[in-house]
Amino acid sequence: MSGLRKRIAKVGQQVLDNYCQKGDEIRGRIMIPPIPDSKFIDKLPEDVGLEGQNAAERELQEGYEAEVKVFRCFEEVKSNVIVIHQLDYTHEQYAAFLPDHQCNVKMCKRGLDTHDCHQPKKNVEGETDFVVIGMNFVAVFEVKGLSLQSCTEDEGELKIKGCVEDAFRQRKRMVDLIRSVDSSLRVYEFTLLSNVSREEVDEKYLSDETLLFSEDLDHLVHIIESCEVSSSNALKSGIMKNVAWCLLGLWCIDQDNKWDITTCSLPKCIMDIDSKLRRALVTRKSVDEVAAEVNRSSGKNKGRKKTSSKKEYPENPEMVDAPSLFQNYLNIKSLTKDQLDIFESEERFLWVDGPAGSGKTIVMFGKIIHLTLTTPPEKRILLIIPYAEYRYKGHSSSPLVERHLNLLNNIIEHVTLCKKMSYDYKDNKNDTVDGLSPGRNGHSALIPLL
Repeated sequence: MSGLRKRIAKVGQQVLDNYCQKGDEIRGRIMIPPIPDSKFIDKLPEDVGLEGQNAAERELQEGYEAEVKVFRCFEEVKSNVIVIHQLDYTHEQYAAFLPDHQCNVKMCKRGLDTHDCHQPKKNVEGETDFVVIGMNFVAVFEVKGLSLQSCTEDEGELKIKGCVEDAFRQRKRMVDLIRSVDSSLRVYEFTLLSNVSREEVDEKYLSDETLLFSEDLDHLVHIIESCEVSSSNALKSGIMKNVAWCLLGLWCIDQDNKWDITTCSLPKCIMDIDSKLRRALVTRKSVDEVAAEVNRSSGKNKGRKKTSSKKEYPENPEMVDAPSLFQNYLNIKSLTKDQLDIFESEERFLWVDGPAGSGKTIVMFGKIIHLTLTTPPEKRILLIIPYAEYRYKGHSSSPLVERHLNLLNNIIEHVTLCKKMSYDYKDNKNDTVDGLSPGRNGHSALIPLL
């Protein structure tokens, strides 16, 4: 057994012990990760025709959205299983289990003849949408977001054939890897066309028991239970645990063979999403740019050859590069077009309405900072922030007000731009006039001192 394979199994053992087991048994249905992690985050317009890179990106989006539907169905499983979503692996990691595996590149330059895989070690060689680990079985699911709407019969046939063949290749690679851990293990494999109904396909596909369709989404729980019942023969002690270690470790370890098992925890997933939203990392381009900056600062790319080809990204008309003010003071790389329109508006009164998380506060921050930097010194800006009485760990004012105050006072180094004034509304039931007086309830006003 190679050193890398031992490392993968050791990482998987940590994940199993910390997040999947209670004693020696799996504690109910466990989702890894606990919430879906989107790799295709650009939301392209749905009401226009797309071509080239945009069309390819749309297909990836639709595939991911199909996976989320399946993810939600697996959450309904009540039996003791581990469901792994988006398990990808590099050539080096796959070779740790199957050193002499064959090339799987569809249009390989070395031709169609069977030959050994020759990819660079760090290349992502494959990805499996879902792997379900039961008490006595493993099931591999490939999900395809293919839709046959607006297709002719011949076009639909070509699309289905391509999807089925591609899914078969992906399934086979994962099944081969699993059986390399133990050949006696029962492994089921399925391709799920979640947006295609049985009525839309030729009868030859209906006879294939490994093909599932949109009607089968409601029966995934029963399918998993049937797999368990059909595989009820007791396995040798430790086989399932060893398989679980290898698959969990393979999911957790990254392309550089490093790992952080907290990526399996719900708090870590939520914090990562919250961080991306706060920094407006909502396009693949912005995420890649930040990752490149981190790699440069850490020296991770030192010694690597620079490639002359520039990565292409979809043209997302709803997203724009953020003005430098947002990047310099708020670490925001991009805005929606609506946010930019609001920021650039010169209206004296502007009503901004939107649901939670739509980016209203980000635009407000940008507008406030812009006003603070450009307002003549003889003028003042009054920012009123309503808040209820707040007392926590000795604090008598809202943390929201304090965050605003700290942000504004860090715009220019060593210069205090803003001070806080608090006042109350004193309601008198017998009096129709409210009185204002200094206090700690009601409102805060932040007054720039420029």
